[in-house]
Amino acid sequence: MAKVIMLIGRICSGKTTYARRIETEEQAVRLSCDELMQTVFPEPLGDRYDMYARRCIHYLYHLGRQLVLDGVSVVMDMGCWTRGDRREAAAFFRDVEVDWRYLDVPREEWQRRIACRNRAVAEGRANLDEYYIDEGLLAKADALFEPPAQEEGLTLTVISQ
Repeated sequence: MAKVIMLIGRICSGKTTYARRIETEEQAVRLSCDELMQTVFPEPLGDRYDMYARRCIHYLYHLGRQLVLDGVSVVMDMGCWTRGDRREAAAFFRDVEVDWRYLDVPREEWQRRIACRNRAVAEGRANLDEYYIDEGLLAKADALFEPPAQEEGLTLTVISQ
């Protein structure tokens, strides 16, 4: 049965790497907000980034839902950082199966990954959906992220990395 695989995780927690693996292992279509944003908007958007990211997420939700209704599983490669994001996704996908997966990465490993990504971007070795994470973005992302909590009522698989 087709389903939505919804990933939860901090910026640079390994969601895209994991999504690519799931794409192959579970024959799912990977829908990536970062990839779409980098393709459509290759130049920095500044203060408009969040507005366009929300639009991309809504577009991908609609596309993902249609694919699942057509019998194709999807893996949503985006962070679902906040309880509000997860509530919105759960409400949107209420009529299809959702498999929630939380990529839990220890803080030291997370910081190491950010440094590795930033080096790759600076050296021109980054993938399309990878971008430089400066101190401002890091602080914003860290402040926004809310780990999933039991009271959210999600049936959750925790993936420790």
